[in-house]
Amino acid sequence: MAEKAVKAIGLFGNPTKRDLPPAAALIASLCEPAGVRVLASEDLRSALDGTITYLPNDELINHVDVVIAFGGDGTMLRAARVLGQSGVPLLGVNLGSLGYLTDVPIEELGAAVGDLLAGRYLLDARSRVYCSVWRNGQRIASSSALNDLVVNMGPLPRALDMELFMDQDSLGRFLGDGIIISTPTGSTAYNLSAGGPICQSTVPCLLVAPICPHSLGMRPLIVADDTEIELILHETGDGAVLTADGQKTHVLADGDRLSFKEAHQEVVLVKFPHSSFYRVMRHKLNWGGPRRRLDGES
Repeated sequence: MAEKAVKAIGLFGNPTKRDLPPAAALIASLCEPAGVRVLASEDLRSALDGTITYLPNDELINHVDVVIAFGGDGTMLRAARVLGQSGVPLLGVNLGSLGYLTDVPIEELGAAVGDLLAGRYLLDARSRVYCSVWRNGQRIASSSALNDLVVNMGPLPRALDMELFMDQDSLGRFLGDGIIISTPTGSTAYNLSAGGPICQSTVPCLLVAPICPHSLGMRPLIVADDTEIELILHETGDGAVLTADGQKTHVLADGDRLSFKEAHQEVVLVKFPHSSFYRVMRHKLNWGGPRRRLDGES
């Protein structure tokens, strides 16, 4: 089922999480009899004991077959950025609240590691979205994201004057708080909060969700993954920013042109045979509301 046997596991995560030390100890106890090495990010040195080997992130990914990230969705997004284009698979263990990207609850960690070591896992490649920022004919910045790229207001609450293009056709100029360009993976993040649709992760597309547009004619869109998406900032007031996965930010200015496309820089997630997009949606987003008790149930 798996492409190769796991011989080394890397640990990445939020060192402030109190469940992290016992979780790391459990992984070490399961890996040692199997002859699997356990390495950890240098960032975790203060949280874990001294029996684990610590490496800087750029070295860690060169010595492991899979990375286990402990935390919430923010931790997963940071881990995905660290992994870059390495192709090292990433498994998320939820130590946060919602944890939509983190596939394994902490209570199921032991079983998940057992399946991982036995090769009972699947690899799920997820696309990223990429943006280039052009100013006066020169590319001044670029960024990519697993969830979304967001253009929104600067420090003062003033609407942005924007124009959206699809395959060089203008969809109109509008005022709004910004715009979200997301991958299917990111459809359940900011896109969902802004009124965009939920999209199954395997659909080859990008999602475009205006943020509080001052127009009834500017609605969320799902477009093919090869669509050329462009945004021109006609007026930004005191400035606007481009943010990638809520972490990396570029300051924008009047007249900037942003081009978005699917990035050929996949993030590979570890999944298990029982994993289900719709099961996660039902339980983590409370799809359909609370479960109703049937007649005769106690």
